[in-house]
Amino acid sequence: FISSIPFSMWTNHSFRYPFIMSCSLMVTGNVLYSLADQVRMVEVALLGRFIAGLGAPKCIIRRYMADTTPVKLRTSVNAGFGMVVAAGSALGPAMAVILSRVEYMSDPLPVVGVIFFNGLTMPGYFMATLWTTFLLIVLLTFDEPNRAGL
Repeated sequence: FISSIPFSMWTNHSFRYPFIMSCSLMVTGNVLYSLADQVRMVEVALLGRFIAGLGAPKCIIRRYMADTTPVKLRTSVNAGFGMVVAAGSALGPAMAVILSRVEYMSDPLPVVGVIFFNGLTMPGYFMATLWTTFLLIVLLTFDEPNRAGL
């Protein structure tokens, strides 16, 4: 909610850069959330969730749909988006159950040391990976829509 107004104002001029910022916040928040178990600090988990919440791109996506779809299709496009959001909400807990079975410790890495992958950290790392993938797709393929007539 806090970021909805700035993102909405920013999308008056661009969609690409708000998407990039949103993805960056989501990756950062999810990685912090995952690292909280390793540093044993609930404050890091809360900060990670807060940052991920700031990056939530729902308002950007809704604005993009409103600005780029013809009025005739807008209801069906929004309904499709609602179905995808609902599917994600249903699949999230199922994926957490699957990821909860992971128990792995990385070899020591420069700067960060050993990284633990377990049922507490894997959902965050999994989401950070998905958001990084989306960020790369945006960076490589996303072009600003034609705003003529908006």
